[in-house]
Amino acid sequence: MENFQHLKLEIEGPLAVVTLNRPKKMNAFDKVLVDEAAKVVDLITTMKEVRVVVSTGAGGNFCTGLDIEDMVAVDKNEGVRLIRAVAKILEAVYTSRKITIAAVEGYCLAGGLNMALSHDILISSDKALFGQPEINFSLMPGVVRLWRYAGLMRAKYMALTGDIFPAKKVLDWGFISKMVPAGKALEEAKKLAGELLEKPHSSLRTVKMLFTDVMELDFEESCRREREGFLDLFQSGERQRRMEEFIAMRKKL
Repeated sequence: MENFQHLKLEIEGPLAVVTLNRPKKMNAFDKVLVDEAAKVVDLITTMKEVRVVVSTGAGGNFCTGLDIEDMVAVDKNEGVRLIRAVAKILEAVYTSRKITIAAVEGYCLAGGLNMALSHDILISSDKALFGQPEINFSLMPGVVRLWRYAGLMRAKYMALTGDIFPAKKVLDWGFISKMVPAGKALEEAKKLAGELLEKPHSSLRTVKMLFTDVMELDFEESCRREREGFLDLFQSGERQRRMEEFIAMRKKL
């Protein structure tokens, strides 16, 4: 497997753990990390054996978005390429057919917050810090996912002020799935991954993709997709086997 400069990829059977690895820069995206992340996303997509992906950051922080020191010298053409590459990474994570979990410690800002929100589940340390400070650098913050998950008025407030908020403050805003003690986010994410891997693969994939798809569909089409998903799973042999196992277990009690 390819060695990366600013990123670690560990494959543990059906689980992949991706670690952004620029701890001295709070795992900010420089040109190297953007390109490496794009490669890893493409690589994991081809790994049929991988069913769950956990993303985290080294050194006690998740990610602080674009590296300002690196980006200040980037010309217009390179800047456009990098922004498009980052957008492609976020979209690939969001639409992945695999279950994705973000394990967040420390700072989770700007593009780092967008990255975390692209995952299916966000496990946060109770000491994590979230924000969209792009406005302070005359950059466009990522507002679409934040709006969907935190609500319009809160998303506006975060994007327009550039303020940074502690996890305990934003817990009830809706984009943190579960909060754990500091230093435990990755452990909890891997524990959850193990639990998900025990569930029927086809069911997980169908439910995950329905959630992804309905964000782009009208109500009637969303309901139709839900019915189709239910019928597909109901006719599966896995559904029959699981129900029979449940009934047999009940009889033993």
